[in-house]
Order: sequence, then structure tokens, then C-alpha cells
Amino acid sequence: MSYERFLRDKLIKKQNPDFKQIGYQLKRAQKDLKTAELNLSIDLTWAFAIAYHAMMRASKALMYSKGYLPTAKKSHKTIVEFAKLSVGSEYENLIGRFNRMRRQRHDFIYDSKNHITFHEAKL
Repeated sequence: MSYERFLRDKLIKKQNPDFKQIGYQLKRAQKDLKTAELNLSIDLTWAFAIAYHAMMRASKALMYSKGYLPTAKKSHKTIVEFAKLSVGSEYENLIGRFNRMRRQRHDFIYDSKNHITFHEAKL
């Protein structure tokens, strides 16, 4: 498994694993998931966006554990692609859903599209 393409394109940079930051990211991801669940009855699209951020935090924790940090350039897409490379083809369906969530969240945040169904938000 090689992260050279990410390094070459300046999408990530090396750092020593920061176990304190990994813990913060995972703890916040858990809180985000609880917050998303509580928001299902209020706003499906926002609950979905919060759940997406929980996945981003957990994936950043994975990056940190491997000694990398995303740069500002295409950070969300990079984090998804890094997770895909890290976990392998066994989790291809999960990473595919994660990437679809990334695009849907982008539409909501930048275009104010409220298009999330209860089924999507609950997943």
C-alpha cells in the first residue's frame, strides 16, 4: 500500500502519529453520531451532514494513526480516497457510500439542496 501519489500531489503530508489527536477525533466522531441521531426528527439533511462529519473524523483518525495529515487541497475527497486505500477492497461498498455522502453533503452545504431521505439519513 503506497500513499506516494497523495504525497506527490501535496494532498497529504507526513507527521508523527499523534495519539492524543486520534483520541479526540474518535471521541468527537462518537458524539457527532449521537447528535446526528437526535436530529433525525428535526432535519434529515442536517442529521446526514453531521453523520458524514463523524465519518470524516474517524477517517482522519485513521490517517493520523498511519502518520499522515491531510492538507487543505481537496481535503474531503483525499480523506475518502486515503481511507479506501487503507482499508482495501473488503470495504469497497462502505467507502462507496462514504463517497456518495461526501457529494450529497457538498450539495447541501454549498447549494442548499435538501434532498436526503429518511432511509439515507438513518444509514
